[in-house]
Amino acid sequence: MDLASKVKMFTARVKSGSVKRMYTLAKDIHDEEGIPTLITFLDMGWCILRYGLGYQEYRGYHFAGKPARLRKTFMTMNHNIALTRETCDRSLYPLFDDKIAFMKRYSEFIGRDWIDVREAGEEGVRAFCEGHPVVFAKIIDSFGGQGIERFETSRIDDIHAFYEQLMKKHQFLLEEAIVQHPEMNKLCADTVNTLRMCTLMVDGTPKHVYTIVRMGVGGSCVDNATSGGIYTWVDPDGVLRYKCFSDKTGFHYTVHPSTGMAFEGFKIPLYDECIDFALRVAMVEPRMGYVGWDVAITPDGPILVEANLIPGYDMPQNSAWHPGGEGALPMFEKALGRKVPK
Repeated sequence: MDLASKVKMFTARVKSGSVKRMYTLAKDIHDEEGIPTLITFLDMGWCILRYGLGYQEYRGYHFAGKPARLRKTFMTMNHNIALTRETCDRSLYPLFDDKIAFMKRYSEFIGRDWIDVREAGEEGVRAFCEGHPVVFAKIIDSFGGQGIERFETSRIDDIHAFYEQLMKKHQFLLEEAIVQHPEMNKLCADTVNTLRMCTLMVDGTPKHVYTIVRMGVGGSCVDNATSGGIYTWVDPDGVLRYKCFSDKTGFHYTVHPSTGMAFEGFKIPLYDECIDFALRVAMVEPRMGYVGWDVAITPDGPILVEANLIPGYDMPQNSAWHPGGEGALPMFEKALGRKVPK
């Protein structure tokens, strides 16, 4: 991003009233870390101009007091978008935006039954429900866990009404519930706790960049961060060693807030197999070179839940997971073998 664009971004924040929120955040940082509010506020403005960084990212990455040599190691939205544009073929975006089209293309890796409600009709829905005790209904172009509902089929008294409801809500995808590995149930049994596994295609070869594990909270049937879920970093050996974070509360947790399960020392089952799985999935459409794959682990091995274009660059940069204070750029540049564009 050039200087003119950065100035334009800063001006837009002023016009939108973000300055008030920036100042409030600067006061919060003063209360937490003792750095004078005005200095922090001015530094936020400088970081918008210098790094193209948002003020929420400023706090999340603990930029207050961080030296320039570490600030330069952080990935920004501009890096993320530029990397996506460089490595992904936009003509394939509709495949990833439509859950049913995606299920068809990646059928080898899905590992569960599903139907298109529109094609199946009422009788198809009836037969599907008779064959599965628990099903999930999904809107095919939603994201972040929105529009997902869980149903115990024994409690569906009127299939006609159920079918009409699915059609009315545009919940055209009906899936068999995933039975996850018993070890993953220990993190949270209410949800399928998925791995967000990021891969990059480099000279025709997929490389695994990082993994985040996500969990549901408070009885939710989804683990998405935007729907209140929590997440943490997975070390290369598959072991959890850091606190979980909630985008919704802004808090870090050493134990699961609903179950009391301690995170540190937990080992993801079949982790090496999951990495190999993600790399094989990435080869289905090599023209999609930068993807975040959501992988569930069943007793029989990993299966694919869905894929994410423009993977979250903020999640792997949470300050709690990098004691040295560095960001994700070196990790991506190591995988790419060159600088990340921006």
